[in-house]
Amino acid sequence: MGSKNRIYLGIFSNIILHFMRNIFTKNQIHITKNKYNKILNKHNEVKVVLTDNFQDVIDNTFATCEYSQEGLYNFISIVNDKYIIYSISSNHYYTEVATLFYAKKRLLKKCFETITFFNEKKKKDLVDYLN
Repeated sequence: MGSKNRIYLGIFSNIILHFMRNIFTKNQIHITKNKYNKILNKHNEVKVVLTDNFQDVIDNTFATCEYSQEGLYNFISIVNDKYIIYSISSNHYYTEVATLFYAKKRLLKKCFETITFFNEKKKKDLVDYLN
């Protein structure tokens, strides 16, 4: 448990920091209790990922896609053969998770045009999954 009702989730992997240079001032990722409860109420299926192994989500992140809101960055990860989209906010002093949910094919196809891949093998896997 962190200060100010923040829960520590993990740290950025080197691959994310390499591709997203000079964006995040802190490499630790937190979530507020309020946001944590909202995510669990709306997307209860991600409870295991959020509470037990969020560092696995970070370590298996393979792409980023554009988001229309300033200060939010979407990341795409694959854990247990399921694609997860999560957003990180860098507006505050802390780097915080803004959203987290399992992605459906429709959403992945929609954001495929703006994806920047960190790993070419994962790109091929995603293209195969979408077809």
